[in-house]
Amino acid sequence: MKLSIFTLNIWGLKLTAKDRNARVRALADSLTNNGYDVVCLQELWCEDDYKHIKASCDNVFKYIHYFHSGMLGSGMCIMSRYPIIDHLYHSFILNGYLHMFWHGDWFGGKGIGMCRINVKGFIVDVYTTHLHACYNASNDKYTHHRIIQAFETANFIRVTSSGSDLAVLAGDLNSNPNDICYKLICLGANMIDSYSACLNNSIEYTYSHPENSYKDANEINDRIDYILYKFNEKNLVVVQEHRHSLPHRVPGQDFSYSDHEPIEAVFEISKNTLNIEKNITKNSGLIFENEFLSILNISLNICNEKSVINPLISWHFIICVLICILLSMYLQLVSYTNTIVVITLLIFFIMYIYNLVIKWTEKNCVRGFCNHIETLFSNQ
Repeated sequence: MKLSIFTLNIWGLKLTAKDRNARVRALADSLTNNGYDVVCLQELWCEDDYKHIKASCDNVFKYIHYFHSGMLGSGMCIMSRYPIIDHLYHSFILNGYLHMFWHGDWFGGKGIGMCRINVKGFIVDVYTTHLHACYNASNDKYTHHRIIQAFETANFIRVTSSGSDLAVLAGDLNSNPNDICYKLICLGANMIDSYSACLNNSIEYTYSHPENSYKDANEINDRIDYILYKFNEKNLVVVQEHRHSLPHRVPGQDFSYSDHEPIEAVFEISKNTLNIEKNITKNSGLIFENEFLSILNISLNICNEKSVINPLISWHFIICVLICILLSMYLQLVSYTNTIVVITLLIFFIMYIYNLVIKWTEKNCVRGFCNHIETLFSNQ
């Protein structure tokens, strides 16, 4: 039996994403005509876009689930031709900062979503996620957020997928194959990258692709979107295709479907009636254990309580002080000195409390992450 899974970060940011309406409508038309069995979408932030895609696709994808979370929604949706018999969502414990509102991750309520799908008697757990973005590679303030999100993703899949015939993670990990987050998920959840498992792989980059109309000359070509999978010993699974199933530009237009490239993986699933022992998703042995422990150790070195700093960096305070001084100078001319003093103290008190709450929340999340890894070390 064949199973086609498609994933795309659609770049559905309201106001800032170029050609969003036209791209979403072109994507909706394409999704219904390409024979996909399961579709995973990320950055589907706008309710109107979701409603349009759902209305356009519900004749093909009878089962559609959007993962509502956070202030704006998770932005993630799974559509399936086959019955969704259960679903579950886990919000990440760390997901950026409220005051970094121009990055927006905090407002999205990011996490990992799962739909359990009955595919002609096979139980397939399909997961989708979107890890925190890296906005400045030379000074990434969100490294430990993304590492902890990757660790949570691996644990969520490991714990919830034990009863499935096939488990697939399709989404935007904001991490390249050499990144610790990618390795944490692959090793921690014991998953295989369709990219490396497929002999007919035709994918090189998924972000900043040379033929993408939205390519930024300052961005490097990268592969940060994935379809990872694992299966149990009762079944045999082969990745027959791993490809960009849509053209790099919308037909007849000069723009792409997104600033990311779509990925499709086609799986061949069958019962292991001959009891074949070979199973590429069964990583075991000393080499695997040493590699996993090494990755966990690196994670501990990066994510610890000492890595947690005051989230409000100095220039926020400088701007606040300058504003207060200017207001004070102005109001002093009109005899409101006492008022401005009170306002100034109130602003600094609010910022101090906010800083304290964010810092200690982050410290406790990092502490829990470290304790979890130390438990894994103690069991080796």
